[in-house]
Amino acid sequence: MILVVLGVGSIIGLAGCGGDNNGSPSSSPTPPAFAATPTAQPSSAPFANGEGTLLSSQLVVSYPTKAPAVAAQEMNAASAGSIALDTAYVGIICAGLSSAQCAANEASLNVPLFGNFNVSTDPIGNNPLGIKLVDALKIQYQAINVDQSLDTVSGGLLVPEVAASSIKGVIIYYHGTTVDRTNVPSNFVTDTNSGGDSEGILLAALWASQGYVVVMPDYIGLGNDTTHPHPYVVYPQTNAQSGLAMLDAVRSVLSNSYGISGALPLFLTGYSEGGAYSLEAGHLMQNNSGYASVLQVSLKIAAPVSGAFDLSGTVVPYLFDNVTPTNNNWFSLDPTQSALSKPYLLGYLILGYAEYSATPPLNIVPSAFYNCSDQAICGNQPNLTGLYFSSGLPDEQVLLDIDSQAINTAWQIPNNDIAPLLTQAYATAFLNKDMTNALYALTVAADTYLFVPNFPLSIVSLMEDSVVTRKNSDVAFGYIEQQNPAGPYQELLINNSNFLAQGLFGAGPIDHLSELPFLGVLLLNQFNIAP
Repeated sequence: MILVVLGVGSIIGLAGCGGDNNGSPSSSPTPPAFAATPTAQPSSAPFANGEGTLLSSQLVVSYPTKAPAVAAQEMNAASAGSIALDTAYVGIICAGLSSAQCAANEASLNVPLFGNFNVSTDPIGNNPLGIKLVDALKIQYQAINVDQSLDTVSGGLLVPEVAASSIKGVIIYYHGTTVDRTNVPSNFVTDTNSGGDSEGILLAALWASQGYVVVMPDYIGLGNDTTHPHPYVVYPQTNAQSGLAMLDAVRSVLSNSYGISGALPLFLTGYSEGGAYSLEAGHLMQNNSGYASVLQVSLKIAAPVSGAFDLSGTVVPYLFDNVTPTNNNWFSLDPTQSALSKPYLLGYLILGYAEYSATPPLNIVPSAFYNCSDQAICGNQPNLTGLYFSSGLPDEQVLLDIDSQAINTAWQIPNNDIAPLLTQAYATAFLNKDMTNALYALTVAADTYLFVPNFPLSIVSLMEDSVVTRKNSDVAFGYIEQQNPAGPYQELLINNSNFLAQGLFGAGPIDHLSELPFLGVLLLNQFNIAP
């Protein structure tokens, strides 16, 4: 079932899958023979060679759920002077907006699909379990990289201070795309670190305050891992596995420090890049029941948000199309933003692959794109590899810099087909779907939706998305539902205009970069009502 949320309180249910007059979804691969009752494969050890080993655990901050701060007898040293979660959440959804616009956002959350989340009653500070504090911890653990090396990586962990018997379960959250190693969940916002990553405090407010433990891997190549490039998008299994390994690592923290042990419900989710990883994590668990045994969990639902599930059939054609206001077949809210993001996304994909495959980048991209015209911006290497992996620049600056590099070729914003950003050999290989090209073949292998889930699945997306085209969700849902029409699957499409966020030119409908504070509430409801 597709649920299309047209406006506040207005939902239309549509059987099957399809596009609208903005363009139909990309064609799906030929479905494999369907087994009526998909079952897990026999159990085998899911972690090996030290993977999932906890190396350290550090309490960073204890967030009070309610403002003004909790009573002195309920505080600890880590919560003194901390930002209250209810105040933080209202600040996020109302940032830069008028009081009327803020009230409209709040009203749009107070509908059944969003669990009637009534901000005016302070559901965070006045949460049903009486949780006063949420602990935010930074974790270091071991994960297996693409090359099978054992790497030290980091992640954020959120634990509500409540009786272990009241814990509702554990959520693994896979974050969105970043090249900034500090723009990760474990870099929590505190009163002395206002420039931290906002996802940690956001998910503390929305999920941990409601009784969920939240596990948030930073990923290989990000966070504390400064020695490796991040294996971006074409390595979904590696990234999904790193999140499952983090849960393995933190089980001892939960048991020893919080008395949380035994079997727990598990909820998988992720946003953008992480959306595909959360679906892949569910696939890994379905194929090997050893995960559930070792992690002591039962998977209740996967609910990915705006994920790039269909790299080969949707993302690649999107990148090679010239997306403009008059040629918008991809449900893009802002075609200019779509154009501007293409070199950034393509560059990340190519550079990660080049590093892990030992392929010279100039085999894949032309020199005019790869070698920095202003060497000062590209870190210790005067090229895109330096820009992405050693410059230390924030994402916004990297995007601007790589767009500047892109216009050294025939690429332009009004003509944003990525072909000029690739060598002729690689452009031809992608356009011809040449499986003898190793990068194209890896892209095909990275499609994460080609299986029949034996668990409930809610695929969540905005109706229009300027960075990760909604067609990814349409194709993934359509394929999965086709294999098992009676399966517990749904696609939830949210009207962008239901919520407002501040942009460069004033307040407007939410888009890819501003959706999570709102759709995170929808996810909370999905977790709460999961069978």
